[in-house]
Amino acid sequence: MVSRVTNLSSSRLINSLILKSQDRINEQQIKLTTQQKSQDYLGIGDDASRLLTVESSLRRIDQFVKDNAFIDMRMETMLNSMDAVGDILTEVRTLVRDVLEDGELGGIDKNDFTEIKMDQLEGFLNVKMNGRFLFSGTKTDTQPVNAGDLADAPTFDADGVTTTAEPSFFYQGDDNQVKARIDEGVTLEYGVKANDEGFEKLIRAIRLVKSTDLSDANVLGKFQHALNLLNESADKIAAVELNTGVKFQQLASTTQSLKDTKSILDGVVDEIERADTFEAVSILNQVQTQLEASYATAVRVSSLSLTKFLTR
Repeated sequence: MVSRVTNLSSSRLINSLILKSQDRINEQQIKLTTQQKSQDYLGIGDDASRLLTVESSLRRIDQFVKDNAFIDMRMETMLNSMDAVGDILTEVRTLVRDVLEDGELGGIDKNDFTEIKMDQLEGFLNVKMNGRFLFSGTKTDTQPVNAGDLADAPTFDADGVTTTAEPSFFYQGDDNQVKARIDEGVTLEYGVKANDEGFEKLIRAIRLVKSTDLSDANVLGKFQHALNLLNESADKIAAVELNTGVKFQQLASTTQSLKDTKSILDGVVDEIERADTFEAVSILNQVQTQLEASYATAVRVSSLSLTKFLTR
């Protein structure tokens, strides 16, 4: 029987070297395929802690950007509604001026006109998005405006001509201000409530026009009061629109800042995770050469008998 020079320990050593080389080849091939240094945090060593911190910041930024997109849509919808309310106000004011100037309605049915305008106004102030009523304060599940019977005249002051504000006639929401955190440490108060003074004056003017007959002894005084309410309403609504527009711009600026920060942090993540392609190729070639040498050695050693060893 021919004896072998090799023993168990040397065989194990060679196999171990081969397996380690194969593992290193797989590691470099994965780097080249994924363009990442490692598939887990352990593989990036001291950078793991920094990467975890940056990734946590990115998740918070992504959530803020997502939430801000919904707030943006709500604010834009509110601005569109207020623009439409402004058009309604203009039409009602035109009718009131006609009565004050000519004493006539110009063939318009006052009752139908005021009912239609109030229906339109309710529609715009009862606007809803993603299950939320936008003009209800924090009672977002409650329809804010229910004007009831417009034939009911507003409450008059002692002079029998001017009227008292009474938002409770139509408003179903609350007085709380809607707020949202749009960035770390930044809270935006962005809600507009349907009981705002501008909307209340408009609705009160419509009620006054609806309930006042042209044969009323105080018709001119009441319609003049209605015109005053409408003019004041226009100023108030314009102020609310301006304030909302400013906050809309603040939201846009904050969101853009978040996106800019995200771009910077994405670069940091890329810097930490991205593999050096040239280094990976160099190591791969080196290890493949070592592996081929290990295979060749294993073949030679495994075939080396005592006779061949002694005759060399």
